[in-house]
Amino acid sequence: MKPSATSERTNGLASPTATFEEESVTPPSAEPPHVRLVIALEPLLTVLSIVLDLVKVILLGVPLIVREIYTMFVPRPQKDVRGQVALITGGGNGLGRAMAQLFAARGCHLVLVDIDLQAAERTAEELRQQYGVAARAYRVDVSQYEQCRALGEQIERDGAGPVDILINNAGLIMFAFVNDSDVERANSVIDVNMKSHVWMTKVFLDGMIKRKRGHIIGISSMSGMYAFPWGVVYSATKFAVSGFMASLTEQLRIQGLSKSVRTTCVNPYYVTTRKDVIEFLQKPRFAPLTVDEAAREIVKGILRQDIVVTIPRLFGVFTRFMLFFPVPVQQLVRDYLIREYELNNNLHM
Repeated sequence: MKPSATSERTNGLASPTATFEEESVTPPSAEPPHVRLVIALEPLLTVLSIVLDLVKVILLGVPLIVREIYTMFVPRPQKDVRGQVALITGGGNGLGRAMAQLFAARGCHLVLVDIDLQAAERTAEELRQQYGVAARAYRVDVSQYEQCRALGEQIERDGAGPVDILINNAGLIMFAFVNDSDVERANSVIDVNMKSHVWMTKVFLDGMIKRKRGHIIGISSMSGMYAFPWGVVYSATKFAVSGFMASLTEQLRIQGLSKSVRTTCVNPYYVTTRKDVIEFLQKPRFAPLTVDEAAREIVKGILRQDIVVTIPRLFGVFTRFMLFFPVPVQQLVRDYLIREYELNNNLHM
């Protein structure tokens, strides 16, 4: 006899047998063959995709490497900056002043920013008299964001801008091991050497993007590529500048702005800008750069629109090559080629 519908339910609930039949699922082993094949091949397809991308990188990268090697012997043509406005922090003295003269000689107008207003005004007057360009001087503590922001507004009111070329050059030096560092001095070095790059870029970048024209330059150091043991805090700030400029470059690239707003990170060897540098470098294995030598090479690199400029150029190639080796090998180079122990003796005589 066929059971009635009522006999299959108890108190309105389906029987256990009926529930099992309704809710049963297909076991994994029962998946269609083509699905199992796709699952099995997925890791292989991922590896194949990575290999294809790597081949693509190599094919696209080789011509770029050849071009970079070519430009070491035949530099790219320099851009014309006549009539543009260059703002240089630390522009009253030393390297900033030397760069200002070179830009003025090319017909570029200058905005000189310095904590030493008298030096900036003196340099600005020299540029006006010698080159006939517009040159203004401003006293600003570039480690303070509010002062940087106020500078941007003041330049606009004065009609000194818009700024086409921003050269973040202001910096402080401190020769000391980290445990010997004066806290107040170390704070100043960190603030000026790093924060000034961030704040000045923040103030002037939007205008460059809006006008679709601009160039931001960060003056780092070879000690921002190659650890400087006698100035740990100083070297750390220069590594930070190099990292900031590299990140800024990538930001502009992924935003599709790298053709209109350029970046250049400059890494010079020791530059005899101050008396304490000259006294420290009594017996260097490699002669330090003079201010004029460094300024000439920096300006050339900026006008070529190089993303990274190392001075001398071969020092940068050597430094990058060194990073391929284990740290103990790098330390042998420090001991026998650079002879850092000699400089260490000078510091602790």
